[in-house]
Amino acid sequence: MTNTKANLESLFNDIKERELLNGTVLVAKKGEILYEGAFGDADLSTNRPLTSRSVFNLASVSKPITATAILLLVQEGKLSLDDYLNKWIPDLPYEGITIRHLLNHTNGLPDYLDLFEVYWDKAKIADNDDLLRYLIKYKPERLFAPNERVEYSNTGYILLAIIVERITDMDFSDFLQENIFKPLKMTRTQAIGVRKENIEIDDYAYGYVYDVYAGEYILADDFEESKMVTYLDGMLGDGGIQSTVRDLYLYERALSSGNLINDELLKEAYKPAVTETETPFKYGFGWILEDDKEKGQIIWHSGGWPGYVTHLRRFIDHDIVVIVLRNKEQDFDFHQQVLHAIEQVAFDEPYELAEEKPSLERAQIIPEDVLKRLVGDYALTEHPDLIIHVFLENNRLFIEMPGSMKLELYAKTEENFFLRGLSIDVDFITVDGKELVKIIDGTEVQTAERQ
Repeated sequence: MTNTKANLESLFNDIKERELLNGTVLVAKKGEILYEGAFGDADLSTNRPLTSRSVFNLASVSKPITATAILLLVQEGKLSLDDYLNKWIPDLPYEGITIRHLLNHTNGLPDYLDLFEVYWDKAKIADNDDLLRYLIKYKPERLFAPNERVEYSNTGYILLAIIVERITDMDFSDFLQENIFKPLKMTRTQAIGVRKENIEIDDYAYGYVYDVYAGEYILADDFEESKMVTYLDGMLGDGGIQSTVRDLYLYERALSSGNLINDELLKEAYKPAVTETETPFKYGFGWILEDDKEKGQIIWHSGGWPGYVTHLRRFIDHDIVVIVLRNKEQDFDFHQQVLHAIEQVAFDEPYELAEEKPSLERAQIIPEDVLKRLVGDYALTEHPDLIIHVFLENNRLFIEMPGSMKLELYAKTEENFFLRGLSIDVDFITVDGKELVKIIDGTEVQTAERQ
């Protein structure tokens, strides 16, 4: 592995010199850490640099840990995977959902982000109990019947955290501390809302987004589109765990060695959900699952929250682990390229990286009367039953694709827009008198016609 180590050093020297990543990285193979390092700033206001022990918001890389908490209770006989949700939360107005459905994202529950955007007082910070109260009070419609399909559900993972509390009579964060973090010596890890608890964490990596109007990086709290980072800071289960690359590696090792969850349950956790309709991705219990012809079984999760992008990838057949935590927004496609390069070197393959990191796009302010002309429902040409909604809120233009949360459209011109951080363009055009919207993602183009 001497060559692999040297090649990783060479790659990361390149990344450091060209400032291609603002974050921390750990790469390990067969139980040996081959590289651990940090690049860029933890705090732009003071130029405090990141270190390999810097603490990041894990975003959805919290989900495997929430799933592990549930599996520990199953292992102890305190819970069954096929228990109905109503057994533990009887007031919830949704029937037929099991613990397995929550773990697999096959529950069909409505997304809580939309619920809180509509009803929540943004001057306050919400927590899990507020979500439960809102689901009972407003009873938003379920998206589909249990086990019809896989559709990513943050709501489901918050309910899993609530179930842990109901069964153990402990705060979710305390349960994780006592049963996972302390036993595994994850001393830099905790489940906590940093803003809600008003705490300062030593060597904390603050999350920065790119202000597309000012052309500079600012804290996610200070950008209009990402202000939910403050009022949703008390939510735990779907996210909210703060940790480091080294602590995540300790967690991964405990799973891989079978010291945390027994083999029988792990096999269940790494089995994809079987649903009535075909799924866009394979998901087990807190893990996205892939089978690669050359790299074998890949078990992984990523996370995205304003200012943070996180990855924990496990190549089971080769015992390779790649952990990358980032705290500064950058081009999505380029970030994927960096991740791929790291994996290629870990597998002793040649890698390629673009000559330079692409600049993030700037946006123009467009008059509201011009934006109003674009508002409407557009039917996808290839699937006319699927509708794209384009609408205005507070003079800001949004698009909502089928099965996706709404995203803000930023203007390059009066007809050309982009989705921040996703390398996707959205163009409004007229052809033969038909008003169309084109969604351009690399070489893939989807067209929809106004209804």
